[in-house]
Amino acid sequence: MAAGRRQRRDAVANKERILQAAEDAFRNHGLSVDMRAVAASAGVGVGTLYRHFPTREDLLHAITGADFASLALTGIPAQGSAIDGLREFFNNALTRLIANKAIIDLLAGGAPSDADFERCLEHLRKVGREAVERSVADHTLAPDVTADDIAYSLLGLIRIAQLIPEPGPRTIEHHVELTLRGLAR
Repeated sequence: MAAGRRQRRDAVANKERILQAAEDAFRNHGLSVDMRAVAASAGVGVGTLYRHFPTREDLLHAITGADFASLALTGIPAQGSAIDGLREFFNNALTRLIANKAIIDLLAGGAPSDADFERCLEHLRKVGREAVERSVADHTLAPDVTADDIAYSLLGLIRIAQLIPEPGPRTIEHHVELTLRGLAR
């Protein structure tokens, strides 16, 4: 569409229905969702879907961008020990993420060349650096734990969440505790 040109009302409505159908489908079923099923659920033809979102990646980015952005705004709490901060961060992040199977699939299988994945990994490294710096004073992390160790630990937990058929909060907490034992002093 040319810059400054307004979309027809039906085109805008179609795009909104596609986004809603895609969000529901990908959130509930992960990346295995067929684009024809998304179009049918939205009540549009597959051609209409591809007119709005030329590639599957364009549609995924449109519906997962907010989730990636919200993850990028989180960190360890300002108070408490490094290990307690990681516990809270890991549990909160995973609890939010398991509600969206597409995000779990993207992060569990993300390629380092993917821009969203790389931004997420850099944020996790930042969280890891904060925890490592805090541990210098409180000695709750093993002395050889690095920011990368912490980032990849969360990505490992995301992969575990992807493999568990129905990952509930208790299951997530259990796996977070197992992971933290490996990072603790």
